[in-house]
Amino acid sequence: MFLLVLSFSISLVAFVVFQKLQSFHDDAKALERDRFKASYADCYLEAVNLDMSQWIWLPTFLKVYIIGVVETIYITLCQRGLFEWSSTLTKNENYVDTLVNEHTDNEGSIAIITGGDSGIGLEITKGLLGAGFHVIIGTHFEKSHEGFINALQKNVTSDKVTCIQLDLTRFESVQNFVQQVQAKIPKKSIQLLINNAGIMNAPYKMTEDGFESQCQTNFLSPILLTRSLLPYISPKTGKVLFASSSTLYTVNDLNLNVPLQKYGLNGLDHYAYSKACIAQLVTHLAKTTSIKIYSYHPGTVRTKLFSTTAVFNLPFISILFNHIMLSPKEGSRTPLFLCLSKDSRDSGSYWANGRKQKLPIVLINGKDRNIEALWKDTMAKIGLKK
Repeated sequence: MFLLVLSFSISLVAFVVFQKLQSFHDDAKALERDRFKASYADCYLEAVNLDMSQWIWLPTFLKVYIIGVVETIYITLCQRGLFEWSSTLTKNENYVDTLVNEHTDNEGSIAIITGGDSGIGLEITKGLLGAGFHVIIGTHFEKSHEGFINALQKNVTSDKVTCIQLDLTRFESVQNFVQQVQAKIPKKSIQLLINNAGIMNAPYKMTEDGFESQCQTNFLSPILLTRSLLPYISPKTGKVLFASSSTLYTVNDLNLNVPLQKYGLNGLDHYAYSKACIAQLVTHLAKTTSIKIYSYHPGTVRTKLFSTTAVFNLPFISILFNHIMLSPKEGSRTPLFLCLSKDSRDSGSYWANGRKQKLPIVLINGKDRNIEALWKDTMAKIGLKK
């Protein structure tokens, strides 16, 4: 009897898994037909993410880990040269160099980036400097700006870089940053604003403004910064980018009280929430301005962002991920593509793997998708009018 039940259970699980894989395949094929020059592998990954957004029965933090595993498998199979059709780290990084070299006609243009002194942000900064931009970096660290700037200038042979102190966990610091930028440049002169800085799964901390630090760093302060600088961004050719994450697919319901809530060991729920919020808010912000607005996922990149997530720091796992995960330069591919491309892209869209992707439909406080309510609540939290 036991063997019969076991056999039936295994067969049932195998059937369910097969059906789900077939469903992913069908969805990927549909996306492939709808996407210009999109690979089947990219569409399959998008199909898995969209399907996962409907798994309301699974805790968010578990879905975050599952998405991480799926993306790691995707990178291993498609980005590390295992097959003839696979890309490689060298090819991906060469693509970034080619992209920059083909867009060097930006002399006199101004770009502002948060967190542009490390990780993906540093690679974006290098790319923009190589493309001729004057880059203003908002940096949290009170290290020697002069030493960092000298090293960066030597690396990219450009002296067009400025650092200004910016702490995204403090609204006052954001406002001070804005004032310093406004004192340096005329209105409508910014071509690019890249909200790159972020934190993930950090130990719980309430900011002096009364919000959980991940939520304030990842979406509240970037929205405040952007709204404050909009009059200084070129209305004809300006672009604003927000770093999001594929973890946005793990959140089904955006509870507006989450930025006020505490947590214990699990900070991944708040991280995913913040990244889902910023992607959804971008769709609304884009409707209010002629400036092009985008959110993007850089990929699963090996940076210090993972330093507070224990599983990524286990000795064997750490070595494995050092070889598998994308490099910071690879992670700069999608944001640099959005920054440098002259083609008109759909404002308000979400991008990953160098192409536009679908956002999941989410609830707001358990009700129908009402991004207007999320926008109004965000404006109230950051102290701005609608």
